[in-house]
Amino acid sequence: MGRATVSDGGHAADRPWDAATRSVMPDPGVLEVHLLRHGVVEGFRDRTVRGHLDAPLAAEGRAQHERLVRWFAACEGAPDRIVSSDLSRCADLARRLAAATGAPRESTPALREQSMGDWEGRTWKELTERHGRAVNDYWDDYLDARPPGGESLADTAARLRAWWADATAARDGSRLVVVTHAGVIRVLLCEALGVPLDQALRFAPPAASHTRLQLADAGAVLSVLGERPWLDGSGTTRARPVGAAPRLALSGSAGTGKTTLGRRLADALDLPFVEEGMRARLEGGLDLHRLGHEDMRDLLLELWREQCAAEDACPHGFVADRSAADFAAFWIFYGFHHDEAATDRFLEEALERLARTDRVVLLPWGTLPLQRDGVRSTNRWVQFMFQALVEKVLGRHVAADRLVRVAEDDAGPDERLERVLAAFGR
Repeated sequence: MGRATVSDGGHAADRPWDAATRSVMPDPGVLEVHLLRHGVVEGFRDRTVRGHLDAPLAAEGRAQHERLVRWFAACEGAPDRIVSSDLSRCADLARRLAAATGAPRESTPALREQSMGDWEGRTWKELTERHGRAVNDYWDDYLDARPPGGESLADTAARLRAWWADATAARDGSRLVVVTHAGVIRVLLCEALGVPLDQALRFAPPAASHTRLQLADAGAVLSVLGERPWLDGSGTTRARPVGAAPRLALSGSAGTGKTTLGRRLADALDLPFVEEGMRARLEGGLDLHRLGHEDMRDLLLELWREQCAAEDACPHGFVADRSAADFAAFWIFYGFHHDEAATDRFLEEALERLARTDRVVLLPWGTLPLQRDGVRSTNRWVQFMFQALVEKVLGRHVAADRLVRVAEDDAGPDERLERVLAAFGR
């Protein structure tokens, strides 16, 4: 396999293992699993017992699903597959996520919540008043006690164990989303982490939350438990405030004026300017014409890592001379896509970073004369081909409200600056 998932502050990124590391590892393959709990259902505030009851979502729950999906699609990207409980409160979230990311989805009754039998549809208050001794006995031995006609937690774990083993068998670098219930998430975490099942209640994922696991043959890592990143501290939807320092990147082929506009934007917004690293290398004596195919790929990866590090060093916003879409286009343009596994890794990382960029400014092809500089071709049709790749990446992966298109007739630097600043209300 030759790669593993490394957690970096809550965001996962694929990294290739070097040959020496691979030689001493039993199996470096990793499966990333995202466990999503459904949103609030009707009767949630009254503590109604649901279990296998197909309780409808409350209006609040539907709004939570919309916000959770919007965040996941933007910050986590498209998973390889989505599997959900067949109960409607989970199926709604899975359906929304599949529509937003294009990932295939399926449902199964194996992922249903623990069955509470005859207690379903009644509140815990009512059950305690009528069957206080039975309720107390249940909580005293919640691992093995069964509600009348229902399952114990041990029964639920036995039901889930075979499904979980099959679903997580492949350590192939793929990403699986499981949309399910609180009790199921508790059981799966115990199963993955080797925690005794009688300690399951120590895990408490809230409604409409995200939990992330990385699974390898050597063990499992829990990197996120029950986060709700779509909330701010007051319990409302998190959003970058109007006028906040933006994360802004420019895109386009050679001769479109990215650097000139980028520097002026950085000055106008009082933000650091992240320059592309190629110019410094050329001034230092690098001769691109001496590089072979593998050398060019290594150079692109080196430039990409420098760009990411420079952006990460600017937590309060930046203006970048190149967007992640440009790097994705470079990878394909130079023919590195023939290595499908490496392309999967690089594009996944590039698109994840692209999703974290607040706005991308796309400059039009062919408006400025091309000058020979030892790097870029002066053949305008070569630049046209690269521009087409960039525009395709942006069109597929950047929402219209995050893409600022500079018009061809905005040829002057003042007109371009005004157009982009207007997009930020400046």
